[in-house]
Amino acid sequence: MSASLLIFDIVGYVPDFHTLNARDNSLVHWIYSQFARSDASAFRTAIQTEAENLRGLLASRSVRYDDLKSALVPTRDGRQVVFLYDWLDDPSLNYAVAFAKLYLPHLRKTLRTSMLHGDLHDFGGPIPIQSLDNELVRSGPGALNWRTHYAVYFTNLRDDDVTTLHEALVEVPRYRGYIDVSREGPVRDYLDRTVAHEWVMTDDKILLDHGGDEPYVSDQDPVGFDLQAFGYQVVSVIDFYFAAFLSYKIEAQDAFQASEDRDLTLAAATGAWLDVDAASVVVPPEKLVKYLLRDEGKLRLMTSIGLQDVTADELAKIIKAKMSQSYLYDFRDAPDGASVFAVSAEFEKVDGGSVRRLLALKYDKGADAISLVSMY
Repeated sequence: MSASLLIFDIVGYVPDFHTLNARDNSLVHWIYSQFARSDASAFRTAIQTEAENLRGLLASRSVRYDDLKSALVPTRDGRQVVFLYDWLDDPSLNYAVAFAKLYLPHLRKTLRTSMLHGDLHDFGGPIPIQSLDNELVRSGPGALNWRTHYAVYFTNLRDDDVTTLHEALVEVPRYRGYIDVSREGPVRDYLDRTVAHEWVMTDDKILLDHGGDEPYVSDQDPVGFDLQAFGYQVVSVIDFYFAAFLSYKIEAQDAFQASEDRDLTLAAATGAWLDVDAASVVVPPEKLVKYLLRDEGKLRLMTSIGLQDVTADELAKIIKAKMSQSYLYDFRDAPDGASVFAVSAEFEKVDGGSVRRLLALKYDKGADAISLVSMY
């Protein structure tokens, strides 16, 4: 890693960034190793510096980092859907490429999504065959051997995106159908163990990881998907930047290194070493009474999830529980200097369904407390 890219000072400017993956990449852990545990502020500054470096690299290829939010952060209404392809006896040299040639022509050119992919396997735990069978929207009848399937996982799809892809693929013999994993459950938990980051798609550009060798940004397509032939401009990024700042994190229960991820991302957000489980979380009573339970739209949301009579202390406990179960997103500084970030949270609705909302939170260093800013 080039030291010249790591530490430099931007006076008076604190860059924001959408997501940080501290689970399985070298950059965040290398930065962490450079600072004593007492110096979380320096850790935060170094992460912010790297986020700004990435912005510059992407801008050099006409990609606005700010445009990637809906691809990197779970959206309120966007669907997460996995499409299945049976690779057994596939005659092609690369079945991932073969399947891509079938779905790429049918993706909306204004789509902003993260695509993850991988083979289904039982290396990290058993395959949830019953759940897969029950939730699959099938392309046709017949039993499936789940151990011979390749999965392509998209985030932030619209209903018509899912319909278009399914209808375009339904006559393909190896296509087996799709599963909606927008809400928590055993299939989504399982997929977190089996699929890996592949692309971030933003309009007519595809961002991907070209490995650990320089240059830091290029136009390489190392797997040979021939993406240009489908009308996409390829923007490839060196692996440690892609893993840290461009990786969508599937929200899974008991995900690998999830606790460590929360601790490091919270430090990157706040500049303090905080234990998520022990951190002080508060909801200002006026925020609840004068905003969440008075604003018509917010009150409708609170009522739909059975929180219309919640107290400030009860809501603070709920938020703390969501923080300990979820990832952190949208790191930035408020005008008053407080560190602001968000938690993506799913709530059970009184009608039996579920809804996703982002909880905007801020850290007050003086009070050493995290407080609610908004729900949206």
